[in-house]
Amino acid sequence: MESITLMEAYAIETLRGNGISNDKIIENIKANDLEEFKAVKENMDFDALVKLSKNADFEAIVNDGYKVKFLTFNGLKNLIKMKFGKFADEDYQVDEFVISGLELDENQQKDLENILSANWTLSSEAGGVTVKPTK
Repeated sequence: MESITLMEAYAIETLRGNGISNDKIIENIKANDLEEFKAVKENMDFDALVKLSKNADFEAIVNDGYKVKFLTFNGLKNLIKMKFGKFADEDYQVDEFVISGLELDENQQKDLENILSANWTLSSEAGGVTVKPTK
C-alpha cells in the first residue's frame, strides 16, 4: 500500500466528498486538468496529486486505498469526518488522544486501519472502534 501525505489524503477525500468518482479523479489528475477540482475547493493544492501521480501508482492509491505517512490527531479526526461523515462528540467520543465508540462497518474499518500511520493503533470492541496512539 502506497504512503501519501495528509494533505494528499485531504485532496482525494475532498473530491470524493463532492461526488467526484475515482475514475474522474484519476483521469483529471493524469491529464493535469485541475479546473473542475479547483471549482470544488479553490485553495486546495491539487497540484500535489499531479506530482504524486508521476511518482507513485496513483490508480492504486485512489482505487485500493493508501496509508498516511504521519497522521496527527486533528488530521485523524478530519479524515474520519471527510471519509466517513462521522463527527467528534456526535458519532464517537474523544478523550485526550483516544477516539472510542466509532461505529463503522467492516469495509470502513478496514479502510481506516489501512490509512493509519504507525503512530496509531485500531481495536474493535462491542461499542465500536477505538483508535489510540501507539505506545
